[in-house]
Amino acid sequence: MRILILYTELAGYVLSSFRHFIANHPESEFLIVHFPVNPEAPFVIDKIPNTSFIQYDQANWHGIKQELNLFNPDVIITSGWINKNYIDYIKKTKKTIKKVIIIDNHWNANFKQLFFSIISNLKLTFLRHFSHAWVPGKPQKLYAQKLGFKDTKIIEGFYVADTDLFLKTGALKLKNKGAFPKIILSVARYIPQKDLPTLCKAFINVNQKNGNQWQLHCIGQGALFNDRIENPYISHLGFKQPSEMEPDVLAAGIYALPSLFEPWAVSVHEMALSAMPMVLSNKVGAASQFLTENNGFKFEAGNQKSLENQLDKIMKMPDEALWKMAETSFELGQSLTTQNWSDNLLKIYQS
Repeated sequence: MRILILYTELAGYVLSSFRHFIANHPESEFLIVHFPVNPEAPFVIDKIPNTSFIQYDQANWHGIKQELNLFNPDVIITSGWINKNYIDYIKKTKKTIKKVIIIDNHWNANFKQLFFSIISNLKLTFLRHFSHAWVPGKPQKLYAQKLGFKDTKIIEGFYVADTDLFLKTGALKLKNKGAFPKIILSVARYIPQKDLPTLCKAFINVNQKNGNQWQLHCIGQGALFNDRIENPYISHLGFKQPSEMEPDVLAAGIYALPSLFEPWAVSVHEMALSAMPMVLSNKVGAASQFLTENNGFKFEAGNQKSLENQLDKIMKMPDEALWKMAETSFELGQSLTTQNWSDNLLKIYQS
């Protein structure tokens, strides 16, 4: 089986899914075309057996296309429709090839989406060339349905955390229970949509109200890093590779993500697997699968007071209750694994 991936920005978690598939299907091959590594999230692209990487280059697209044709794929997976060259290539490939589009947008029923859905159902868009839609979860499945994909052709669970890595961390955390760690962890780029300033301000107020017993640790970097809010109880740790995060995750107790806009957020899956209660904004897509009333709290995105209320609740909870929430997160995290991802790809190939 030859799988061609036409991707935007690669991340460590995506590579873990590819690696898992090859480990279980060593007769298969991947060819991955990807955008240059984002300096705000410089994930290391490790070598994977039977896998070749090509960095996308607009100026050399003709040469890249020749390599793709020589590869002669059985399955092509394309990340959305942002790259016109990717879509044009899909249009010109054989109909016998399974063609999969990744859709991570939510259905918002705005004019643009409504118009797109109407013409897509009339088979008047490029989407008619795709056999399947692969989405992160239920918020995106609805959009795929509106675009005319039948339920049997919509696959959930494209974005998957490095299950083996974070499951090990969560098991270790639950094995060594003691006093619940009074550290809130957030993993996010320092960009406007992540809204880290609201998290920092809310934390400072609530922590002071509760006797400054907690700390906030932030992992990430980005354009707003130099404008970060400093406080004796806040640590800005910079970007870390997933494999470097275990000490920070083991030391932390709560996971918080204050995003104003977040189609999914694999970090939520990672921290669920790591056995952490959650405090998430209502704009985090992954909350649909990994957050319930039994393992955390949701607040209104951008509303500092709403976030303060939820932080105050969780800071006042007894250790026993917090550990129970941690166990629930651990269980929810295991509802999606790299094995599921591999099974889904095989299902597409065999369909």
